[in-house]
Amino acid sequence: MEEPSSSREVNKIQTFVFLDIESTGLQPQNPRILELSMIAVSREDLLRMSQQCSSNGQQTPSKWSPPPSPPQDNCVPKLPRVLHKYTRLYYPWKIVTPAAEEMTGLNNDMLQNLGGFTQNSAQAIHLFLDLPKPVTLVAHNGSKFDFKLLKAEVSSVDYIEEFSDLQCTDTLRAIKDIDALHEKEDIQQITALAESFSVDDIIEDDSPPTTKRTRPDEAAKSRPSVSAQLNTCTPPGNQGHHPMLEVIGELPITPIKEQLTPSKTPATPHKLSYPQLSPVTPEIGKSCTTTSKVCRSLTYEGPGKRKFPRNMPYKQVNIYHRLFGTGYNTHRAESDCQALLEICGHYGKRFVEWADTFSERFSEVKPMWVKRKCFTVN
Repeated sequence: MEEPSSSREVNKIQTFVFLDIESTGLQPQNPRILELSMIAVSREDLLRMSQQCSSNGQQTPSKWSPPPSPPQDNCVPKLPRVLHKYTRLYYPWKIVTPAAEEMTGLNNDMLQNLGGFTQNSAQAIHLFLDLPKPVTLVAHNGSKFDFKLLKAEVSSVDYIEEFSDLQCTDTLRAIKDIDALHEKEDIQQITALAESFSVDDIIEDDSPPTTKRTRPDEAAKSRPSVSAQLNTCTPPGNQGHHPMLEVIGELPITPIKEQLTPSKTPATPHKLSYPQLSPVTPEIGKSCTTTSKVCRSLTYEGPGKRKFPRNMPYKQVNIYHRLFGTGYNTHRAESDCQALLEICGHYGKRFVEWADTFSERFSEVKPMWVKRKCFTVN
C-alpha cells in the first residue's frame, strides 16, 4: 500500500458517492457523456455492509484465522436502506461509435429528444451532492476516465467553481493496494505458524511395523512340505490311504514378475503421415473474412491498440466475479454503480481507511478535453 504523504492530512469522509459514466468512446476521441449515474451512501452504512456480511455463516475465528476484513465467503453485501440515487441520460451532440453502441446499448436515435449536458445539468449534479461533507466521488479507474470526463463537461459550461470542495477516490488503485496488504498479512501468518512448530510437537507412532510381503519362492521355503501335512491329517490305521485326500507332488508356484516380462518390447506401429498443407496468405485487396486470424480488430485508440483490453485482472467485472462468484449487468451506469458499492462494502474498513488517506481533490483533476473557443466577428 502506498505511504501517505507527510503533507496530506487524513480526513474522515462522511459520504461516498459511487459514480459511473457511459460515453461515446474513449479518451483520444474527446468523448461526451451519454449516461451518468451516482449512488450515495454514508460512511456508517458502508462500514456496516461488511460487518453484516461477515456475521452470516461465520465461525468463531481461531488463533490463526485470516483477518476478518474482508470476509471470504462469497457473500454479496446487503445494500443499506438509505441510498441516494441519481441517473440521467444526455444527447451527446456527437456520433456514438458502433463499439460504444454495442457495449452500452445506447445510440443517437434513442437520445435525440433529450438535451445535452448544460449548466443546468451541472447544477443538478451539484444539488445532488449536497450531502454530509466531506464528500468523495468513487469510480473504478476514475483517475484516467470518469473524473477527467466529468471535469471536462463541467468546465465546458463554466460551473467548475461549485465543485471546489469535492474529493475523488479511484477504486482501481485502492483494491490493488488492499489486496497487496492482505497477501502480505497471509505470508506473515503462515511464517508465524511455521515457526511455532517444534520437534517435540511431532507425535511418535508406537504401532508395530507393517508386515512385509515375501516373494513366492521365499514363502515356499518357509511352509512345511505336502507330505508332512498329509501325515498329520491321516487317521490311524489308514496311513497314506486317506479316501478324502489326494496327494499332489508340488504346489503351484506363482512365477516371479521378471519371468512375465517379455524380453523385447513390441515395436510401435507407424503412424499414418499426411501431406503438410502450406498456409495460404490472402491476396492484397481481397476480404479477409475467411481467415479471422489475419483480420485486425476494430480500434479507436490508435494503430495496433485494441478497443478495450481483453485480459485485465483488475477490471471491475473480474473483481466482482472473484469476490462473489457471479456476474452482473455490465455497461449500465446504475448497475455498475451498485456493483462497485457492493465491492467496496465487501472490503469495508480497509477501503474506507484507504479513501481517507489517499483521496484527491476534484479541482486538481486534469480535464479530458477543453472546449474550443468559438470564432466570432465583431
